Amino acid sequence: MEHCFACDNDYAYLGTIPHRGTCPACGSSVVTPAGDLSIVGVNMWESANGLSTIRVTTADRSARHFEFTIAARRGRGKLVYLVIDGTEVPVDAVGSVPATVATAVTAHGIRINNPTPAQSL
Repeated sequence: MEHCFACDNDYAYLGTIPHRGTCPACGSSVVTPAGDLSIVGVNMWESANGLSTIRVTTADRSARHFEFTIAARRGRGKLVYLVIDGTEVPVDAVGSVPATVATAVTAHGIRINNPTPAQSL
């Protein structure tokens, strides 16, 4: 099941895989990934007080960028910011991160909390 974060439309895609990366109802590109995500870049910042931030930038098969920002303290992280194709998406609408992103975050020594998602990517 695919989801549009712009108009909140859930839809099933029929056709060749992956889907086109746009919502059939409103035409927005702020939809779930088309195919698997590939890591484009990883940036991490650490502060003296023990807080750290890691940003994982990915791209799907339709070349849209997905930017996941994880805030962490004492090795535990939480998704705090998500941008899909240049548009911010409320993280409470997503809840979890894809395995590709979780693996990249874990490689930096941060265990991500992945609660049951409202809508998984």
